[in-house]
Amino acid sequence: MTEIAPPPPITMSRRVAGQGALLLGGFVGAQAMSFVRNAMLGHMLAKGDFGVAAILTLLLQLLDSLTDLGVDRLIVQAKDGDDPRFVATNHTALVIRGVVIGMILFVTSGAIADFFVVPDAAAAIAAIALVPLLKGFQHLDARRAQRQLNSRPFVWIEVAPQAVALLLTWPVINYVPGFQAVVWLSLAQAVTALVVSHAVAERRYTLAFDTEILTRLIHFGWPIWLSAFPLVAVYYGDRIVIGRLLGVEELAGYSAAFMVAMVPGLIAGKVGQSLMLPVFAAARGDADQLSRRFAALSEATAIAAAIYLATAILAGGDILRIAFGANYAGLGGVMAWLAAMWAVRMLQAVPGMLLLSAGETKPFLIAGFIRALALVPATAVAMMGCGLEAIAAMGLVGEVASLAYVAWRMEAHQLGLCRIFARRAMFLVPAGLAAALALSVSTRVVSETMAHVVALTVVLGMIAVAAALLMPETRSRVQGLLRA
Repeated sequence: MTEIAPPPPITMSRRVAGQGALLLGGFVGAQAMSFVRNAMLGHMLAKGDFGVAAILTLLLQLLDSLTDLGVDRLIVQAKDGDDPRFVATNHTALVIRGVVIGMILFVTSGAIADFFVVPDAAAAIAAIALVPLLKGFQHLDARRAQRQLNSRPFVWIEVAPQAVALLLTWPVINYVPGFQAVVWLSLAQAVTALVVSHAVAERRYTLAFDTEILTRLIHFGWPIWLSAFPLVAVYYGDRIVIGRLLGVEELAGYSAAFMVAMVPGLIAGKVGQSLMLPVFAAARGDADQLSRRFAALSEATAIAAAIYLATAILAGGDILRIAFGANYAGLGGVMAWLAAMWAVRMLQAVPGMLLLSAGETKPFLIAGFIRALALVPATAVAMMGCGLEAIAAMGLVGEVASLAYVAWRMEAHQLGLCRIFARRAMFLVPAGLAAALALSVSTRVVSETMAHVVALTVVLGMIAVAAALLMPETRSRVQGLLRA
């Protein structure tokens, strides 16, 4: 009887590609549902109410960033991240974090409402204090699974809450009119994420208090925590400035543009943490293998960032107007500057995750301070009345400076990587210039939206051809397909 040969082993590249597709599909689905939900809010709420809703979301994101010690990333990065007591101690740290954020929101709700000159929102701000408290009791087993490149549990935790919130959006807004609807939707998301995190876990949820592990967490996380403060100045400071100096309606317009622009960048950042971190961590100690993996991921990220930037420049304004309504027309320039900022941020995910895989978190602190400096000119242009485009442009300046610093620190970690990265990252520049030139030409056409679609098709085709000719990994794969 002839024995059936066992199937060939799954290579690392195939595992990475499979998990990358899973993560990308999950994050795209989650962000698409979030986008649709926010678009529904933009259409169904008055612009002022949408501005207050943006403040509520901003507060949750702000405090989440300011209390981040990298608990989830430590489990992926640490050699003993599978140890039950290690995970249980990190659960305890997560609970403490949730309680602290909740208390801060509840106690300061009145003062926050007064700062933004929206006294009617004080009760809503106090109510969303339950959201971080619920998040504090999430199970971290999904992060442990990512150590073996198993991202399915993590994707469920990302997708399910967004699906539930989207399904509830219409009935909640009709039952709870105004910005208060956002409170109920946020609570629904938090409850769903909590339930799903426990449902997909393989291990029982436990708490522990190990001072040695907590000390390691603090040593690993304090640069991440401190870097959040300047990071907040860039990613949230502009909206705080706009809300305070220009009013909630201008904040609503800027927030809508920011939501549209950040989706691809947010997806890239999450894929970077979930996919690049374990891939780089597995290559520690092997310089050649690390360089090959770094080159491939840098190239893929640069191509993705170029496609995103061209699409945002040529179609971002139309997408924003269609998604959020006529009140949000005329923001194409803001979209373009914000997209450029997020495209650069997408590029930074690659050297950032390489440094993080080696346990180096201090560069993120300095990079955050460099980004924070951009808030000074952003505030100045806001006070001079230069408009939303100028504020967004200042964010791009800070992001480029931050990327240069992170790349320099990466070069200190391993020689030669900065040159590999720079040759691929520069692909973003001609892609952005080609899209800007095409936009300038298309605006002279009567049917502007259709002209944007045609111009985008041409530019994306040019990017595809340029990638096949100039990018080593892409060129090699295209040649392999042509020979097959």
